[in-house]
Amino acid sequence: TKLYNILPRNSGAFRLLTRFDRAICLRDVGELMEVVMEGTYHSVLTQDKYNQDMREDDRFDNPYDLMAIYSALIDAPDMAKFFWENSRTPIATSLIAHKVFLFLDKCEAKWARIDEEMTE
Repeated sequence: TKLYNILPRNSGAFRLLTRFDRAICLRDVGELMEVVMEGTYHSVLTQDKYNQDMREDDRFDNPYDLMAIYSALIDAPDMAKFFWENSRTPIATSLIAHKVFLFLDKCEAKWARIDEEMTE
């Protein structure tokens, strides 16, 4: 969760994940992934075991998948590709990352229109 809580304030991921007045938790990320995937994906991050107090030494079964998705959320395609290449589930990870990039593009376009309307 540390990586998500240091997202740049102007990033699309930050705008999407800071719906509440609290630190971003893994459940928030999982729920966002489920929205992005339009009901075709159930994220492990919404499970309770990932949303209780995790210790520094807790490990994920497949961290490369999670890092590839994180990289997509921060709009870092080269980093996403690196993690995708090391993923144990490359097809699923690439589909999710692709949908994340498309979703963020759509959101950025919407936010740009809103900003433009507000400045007129």
